Amino acid sequence: MTISTAELAVRLLVFLFVLVGVPLSFVVMFRIMDYAANDTLVAQFSGRRNGRDTGQLNAYFERAGVEATTCTFCGSANGPDYAYCHNCQERLPN
Repeated sequence: MTISTAELAVRLLVFLFVLVGVPLSFVVMFRIMDYAANDTLVAQFSGRRNGRDTGQLNAYFERAGVEATTCTFCGSANGPDYAYCHNCQERLPN
């Protein structure tokens, strides 16, 4: 049984794809996931916020004289009936 040149070329291409292409695709996939994990949008919602909130609600509560609850995690002002912080979504103290 002899193998034609075209069939040999196809077999070699499949062999090279399995040997090189599949592991390379996993490396590329993990590099893309690593890049996405360092995205600023992911950092914004991951709970690792560095800055304090300087939002408009702080100024509103100060102007209105409303007793505001300050978040212990990010320092933002929240209304008296808020259960979770509007800025970082951490549970507020009672």
